[in-house]
Order: sequence, then structure tokens, then C-alpha cells
Amino acid sequence: MRRHVLLAACACPILAAAAAATVPGCGEEFEDICAFLEDPNSCYATYHRDIGARCGAQGDGDAPKGTFASREALDVCFLNEGGQVVFDPPLDLAAFPPKSLSFKRLDALAQECGSFTFSGEYSYSVTIHPCGEPEEDTAADAGPLPLCADGSGAGEGIARVSGGTVTVTTPEGRDTLDVSCADGTTHHFNRIDAERKCVERTPLLPRAVLEASAGNQPPPDAGPVPPDTFAGSISFRVHYPPSAGSGAAGDVVTYFTCQIPPPAAICFNGEKDGLETDIDCGGTLCEKRCGKGQSCAQDGDCDALSCLPDSTGFRKCTDPNAEP
Repeated sequence: MRRHVLLAACACPILAAAAAATVPGCGEEFEDICAFLEDPNSCYATYHRDIGARCGAQGDGDAPKGTFASREALDVCFLNEGGQVVFDPPLDLAAFPPKSLSFKRLDALAQECGSFTFSGEYSYSVTIHPCGEPEEDTAADAGPLPLCADGSGAGEGIARVSGGTVTVTTPEGRDTLDVSCADGTTHHFNRIDAERKCVERTPLLPRAVLEASAGNQPPPDAGPVPPDTFAGSISFRVHYPPSAGSGAAGDVVTYFTCQIPPPAAICFNGEKDGLETDIDCGGTLCEKRCGKGQSCAQDGDCDALSCLPDSTGFRKCTDPNAEP
């Protein structure tokens, strides 16, 4: 009998280690995730009612849109209606799409309205700064709050936001969901319980979505300034509980959609690539012919010059009538 008890005591940590991706650890206690998602007064729902769409816009179509000044400097996205998205560290096209993100949102008055981090669909944080006129019981030395409306159309109709930080965390390889709210409360869930017990509520799970594309390589005939059809983009949105009249699917607030300038076309990118015989010239793709001293394969690669071997044996565009 004692042997069976010992085996049972050892089985739990062994099973938990073998199936950590889906099975909660032994002894973990979880709150009712279905009740949390259904509760209109949960801390996450209350937070959303407070912040509304501050720093962003409801839905996808009206998202704050902007662009980066250049493809080589992806640290600041300048929004069309005023304001900025400041990435720290800057985006790296060599690591696109990014697995993690940290940024601040500045409004049209250059005031920081919020900051955000992202490391996964169920691992992110949202910090929204207060705005609006101080309440009567606000300490006199607290100073005036920035107005929620910044003149760009953002924040219109919002009288006051208390703000704060919400952090959602899912450890790598696990299906637990931890929610830390602005009111100081923390909640520990098994996310799979939502799929098992209240699948119709899964669209209300706290989650963030990052979409990113580095853009496509334009063809040589795209010219020195490729059209925006080859541009890249990056956008970030967060799913919240439904607000009044928004329906059972919940609310989506998009905080930015930023265009990344397209890459330079072959024949205009300052590199020797494709079928070019030298930088941005020669070959069968580039209209530009190569000048004196540039590499070539045949006379047709040169601009009114001949393709001849030089003293080292390499073929260069050369004036055959020039004096030696």
C-alpha cells in the first residue's frame, strides 16, 4: 500500500514536467475564467471602460495611420493626424516580423498618452496615462492633467481617464493566463478552460495582435521611387471586453498602423545585384549603361564605350580611342 502512495505522490510532478505545455502544475489553483469573461465588472472590463480608445481608435478601419521617414531608420512612425509612435529599441527589418515590441504613443501635442510592450498574443502590457480635468478631491499639488483631446480628433468626447497598467502574461510553453489589473488585483487562469467550458466566450480573452510585413522587392522598372504597393507595414491592436452597445464579440482598439517605405528596386539601390555588371548598371535588367572604368561583360553594358580587358585582365568599359 505504501508503495502505491509513493508512486502516486511522484506521478504528478513527472506528468507536469512531461506535459507542461498544456497541463497546469500540481497544486495550482485557478480562478473561473468563464466567470471572469462574462463579468461586465471584471477589472479588465472596468479598465477598458475607463480608457476607452485613448491613444488609439476603435476597430481597424479608423486606426491612427502614419509612416516612417526612411526604411533605414525605423525608430519613429509619424502619424498623419499628428502624434508619433516611438519604438525602443528601433525595429529591425532583418528580424521581421518582430517577436517582441516596446513603444510609446505621443499625441498631436507631443504628450505621452501611453506605453506598450508585446512578446506574444497572450503576453503584453498596456499603460495609459491619465488625462482630463482634475476631480474635486485631487490633491492641489498634483498639477493639471493633459486634456484627453489633442486637437487631432483623438480623445474627442473623453472627459477623464484615470489610466494605469494592465499586464497579461502567459509563460512560454504553458497555457496559464495571468492578468494583473490597474486596480492592483491579479488573476490566475487556465486558458484552456475557456475552450472547454465556455467556447462562445473565447473571443473575449485578453489578447494582443501584432501584424508586420517588411514589404516586397520592386522590379527594376519600378523606378527610383517604387510605389506604395511594395511598402511594408506594422500594426498593433488589443482585444477588450465589450463596451455598451458593441456586441458580444468584444471591442478592438488599434493603436497604430504604420507604413514602412518600400525597398529600393534593383538598378536603383546602390548595390551590385541581380544581373548587373556593376553597381546599378549593365546587364539585361537595368536601362542605365555603365560608365568608364566600370565592370562589363560585353559592349552593350557600356554607355558608348567598349568592353575591354584592363591591365589586370578584368573587363571594363573603356574608350578604345583614348591614348594609353
